[in-house]
Amino acid sequence: MPRGNGRAFYGWKLLAVFWLILLANLGFPMYGGAFLYSAMARHFEFSRQMLGLPFSVFLGTVGLSSPLVAVLIQRLGVRWTLVLGNLSVMLGALVMGLFITTGVGAIVAFGLIIGFGVASGGNLTAQTAIPRWFVRYRARAFAIMLTAAATGGFIAPPLLSAVMGSSGTNWWAGWMILAGVAATAAVLAAVFVRETPEEIGQLPDGAAQMNEGRAENAVLHSSLSLSVAIRTPRFWTVSLASAVATGSFGLMLAHGVANARDAGHSASDAALMLALVSLSGFAGKAIVGTSADRFSPAAIWGGLMLAMSCGLALLALSPQGRGSYVGAMALGVGFGGVVVSQPATIARLFGAQFFAKIASTVYFLQAIAGIALPWAAGRSFDRFHTYRVSFISAAVGCVISGILLIAFRRGEGAGS
Repeated sequence: MPRGNGRAFYGWKLLAVFWLILLANLGFPMYGGAFLYSAMARHFEFSRQMLGLPFSVFLGTVGLSSPLVAVLIQRLGVRWTLVLGNLSVMLGALVMGLFITTGVGAIVAFGLIIGFGVASGGNLTAQTAIPRWFVRYRARAFAIMLTAAATGGFIAPPLLSAVMGSSGTNWWAGWMILAGVAATAAVLAAVFVRETPEEIGQLPDGAAQMNEGRAENAVLHSSLSLSVAIRTPRFWTVSLASAVATGSFGLMLAHGVANARDAGHSASDAALMLALVSLSGFAGKAIVGTSADRFSPAAIWGGLMLAMSCGLALLALSPQGRGSYVGAMALGVGFGGVVVSQPATIARLFGAQFFAKIASTVYFLQAIAGIALPWAAGRSFDRFHTYRVSFISAAVGCVISGILLIAFRRGEGAGS
């Protein structure tokens, strides 16, 4: 393991802490919250439009609040932004479990409060730290860290299904578990997170000497500002692909369970299907983690978008029987790799110095799709009583953006 100043490189320990935080902050609210709210909506007989709307607001809040999160990171630092975010998730989960009985209440508690907590308490904030600590091992670090969400997503739905019981009415207890998990993440962030390797006398990648770290520091300072980046076609290609991937995944989170139940699957089978999306994400992360430090992460991202399109098409055209399980796994492989290749591509194309500002802008733009697609799919279902058009449309969007990413794979590097 790389060392600096005679001590083991703290970046790997920090990576383990980030992994646990993202397990709590992404895996449980996103996958577990999706399952719990679907049970609530069924219990209170919400329309499918109201089933999708809180997810639209949730995904929109995660993206639209990203510029605010970037400001918080600049002013509070990574550590205290993580603490603030996870306390927000804890508060939202408590409110969902103890007080919410209407769709409007769910929009506020799940969509806004938990959405802000996920935006600030996990993904963007931890991603901002990774380029500071890792250069040569950056894609590997991203891949390792982002397996946490998939792990949480695999654990959360079956666990919460067991907590709810066969009647499916004990969803309030599931929200209490989610609140406890978020509180634990806040404590981990407060105790163990450090801002930069220089803070503890180390260098990126654990370089033992300053000469060894010069290349890494040169890469850190070879960056494009946001004002320059937004004038490049690569920025808009990344933004489009991010929007399509986020909207497609939001469609699955908001309506995947309902789509499975409509096709005749039981609640436990639907929970398993959602868990398979998360579990198969490990394969996508492994693909990126083992290859994106050597090959173009943008091209890899493009291939993964094509995998997502296959999964969405199967879920639309063959929701019964094995087709739905295969579709869920293909979607999971694709999106699981996308969440790693996206930040790796942003860091490769635009550099590390302005990562938070550029990434937060991309997340802000992708939030539009996160808001629109789950809501539109619910509205479409209420009118036509099918999800087929929504899933097929998302699949087509994945194909188009995947081809564009592959076409822009050459000339990567800040300033190119």
